[in-house]
Amino acid sequence: MTGKHLPSAKKGGIGNRAGLALMTLVLLLAFALGANGLNADVIWLDELYSITILGAFDLPQSPAQIIDLMVKYNHWDHVPLYFILGAGWASVTGWSQFSLRLLSLFFGVLMVAWLYRFTLDAVNRRTAVVAACLMATSAFMIWYFHEIRMYSLLMLLAVMHTWFYWRLARGFRSAWLITEILFILTCSALLYTHYLSLLLFAGMGVYHLIFVSKTRRWLKIILGWGIGALLFLPYASSLTELVSGSSDRILVLLSPELTGSLAYLLVNGFNLLWLPLALLFGYALWRKQNPAILWLLVVAFVMLLTANWQFKFSLDRMRHLLILWFPFVILFAYALASFPHWPVIAAFIIVWGIAGFQFSRSADILTYTGWAYRVQMYPPLHEYVYHLQDKTGYQDYLLGFSEEIKVNRVQSRHSAYSFADYYLDVQLGIDGVFVGADRGRYRLESDVETALDEHPYILFAYDPENKPPNFDKAFGIIRQEGYIPCTVIVDNPDLLIQRYVHSVMGCGHEPAPIEYNNGIKIIDRAARYVPESNLVQTLTWWEAADEDLLDEYNVSMQIITPDWQNVRQEDRHLYELPPWDVIELSTEGLLPGDYRLMMILYHRDSGDKVSGADPTTSEAANIFSILPFTIEPAG
Repeated sequence: MTGKHLPSAKKGGIGNRAGLALMTLVLLLAFALGANGLNADVIWLDELYSITILGAFDLPQSPAQIIDLMVKYNHWDHVPLYFILGAGWASVTGWSQFSLRLLSLFFGVLMVAWLYRFTLDAVNRRTAVVAACLMATSAFMIWYFHEIRMYSLLMLLAVMHTWFYWRLARGFRSAWLITEILFILTCSALLYTHYLSLLLFAGMGVYHLIFVSKTRRWLKIILGWGIGALLFLPYASSLTELVSGSSDRILVLLSPELTGSLAYLLVNGFNLLWLPLALLFGYALWRKQNPAILWLLVVAFVMLLTANWQFKFSLDRMRHLLILWFPFVILFAYALASFPHWPVIAAFIIVWGIAGFQFSRSADILTYTGWAYRVQMYPPLHEYVYHLQDKTGYQDYLLGFSEEIKVNRVQSRHSAYSFADYYLDVQLGIDGVFVGADRGRYRLESDVETALDEHPYILFAYDPENKPPNFDKAFGIIRQEGYIPCTVIVDNPDLLIQRYVHSVMGCGHEPAPIEYNNGIKIIDRAARYVPESNLVQTLTWWEAADEDLLDEYNVSMQIITPDWQNVRQEDRHLYELPPWDVIELSTEGLLPGDYRLMMILYHRDSGDKVSGADPTTSEAANIFSILPFTIEPAG
């Protein structure tokens, strides 16, 4: 070794003001890159798991309830800190994918800032700025800045804990007690964020046990880790299950494909960057053996060995190795900072950033991100929410199209809800379904009729510029079932949503519920007289607090004269009715004059009428007038 030092602030280094100015720009860049796409794509499977545990479908949520949900949905391989923080965040910001993903973005940007501070203390400001630049433009890392998952929180805590360790191990006297407390808390917080934090503890632990002098300070660090582990004891049983359940694990270092993939992701999908990085790193070590860099080399190597020995990985789970990013990024930055000329360093960072941008826009990155690629076949559900916000009522039922009908499927292994449930129910308060865009006549007819059986009026949604192959068939079924077009709610080039209402209700219909004393409720009702067909039609939409009540009660529709003579009657058992139904009474043969359509709910055995009330008019009765009408004289 020559004993020469890396460039200082006086010789190509960075002063304090310049460093802060550059870091401000880097943090803004990290935020911009992470924010790009927060609302650009539909949530994927793992994000739906997170949203379920956060409590979007089961409000409100306490920490104990969140843990119960984790047990219920078999999240034994996760730990609760992120979900507890996320639930608190959502209670303030709401349940949109934008607000939930924003939390991950904040964690990510804070991680970049903390990486700068750690590298500044451990190496120098020049290396710290370069490390922050590389991390802020690392495509695979930025991907997890906008996922509703715990990975950006894991990275933030990993960098924080490593910084606290460095300060304690190097004997920093400033705020030593606070540093010790935060060291313990971040140790426990890491364990409560993800089990993969064990990789970091393995790397740091081996270094600490072998390479650090056994002083009183050394023992205090061991004690701090011990206290942090004790705080994790409530989840020790889950940890045992995780390790023992990984008998089919794939060995990372023994798999050329996985090792190559890790190297590929670390350099933004541009393997040629490894050559200058390796040469510069060798040059930097030749000039000076920095203790922090040697320490990070040992830590990174042990982390890789531990991952290879104990944990399960595959190409679509490379996110589990994200905790390796910060030591490698610092090593890369140290190599680059060893070069004395800033223009060359800046040129490398620009190439790195361009490579990362292209990689993030390519289909190749989806290979490594789990099943996220499948959402490309889903409709733009976040756009539906954006355009329908504050324009729907609880009675609305959305009927749309999707290339992938799994958008409706309940993910029973980890959730009792579907993607459609999250966007429609949680955010809009309505129900709905997306039928297959390429379904044949028989399957399409079945799917659409099933959807129409649920609600008497719907929101029909489609892309007018790119109608699905079976659009005309679906539209024909809707009209055939008696629905008429009403208000166009959304009219955009790529999304049209129009309300269709059953013809008995009509476009100007206002909800008319009835709440009966026995727990049965009419969600809505409507009636009309059709003189051309000599029919009175009445539509009722029923709901029961207890489905057994449907076996006990009947509904009677009666046409009566002004002097209360019953001239027509139709009785139905409630259990025979779908959620909503149209009952028709013929007026054939009735004399010209005034009539009323009446409705009675009664016990099928005793015949006792049930009293109810209309909450909109406060009318209370056991016989409700549904429709007055007049039969005109012929001719």
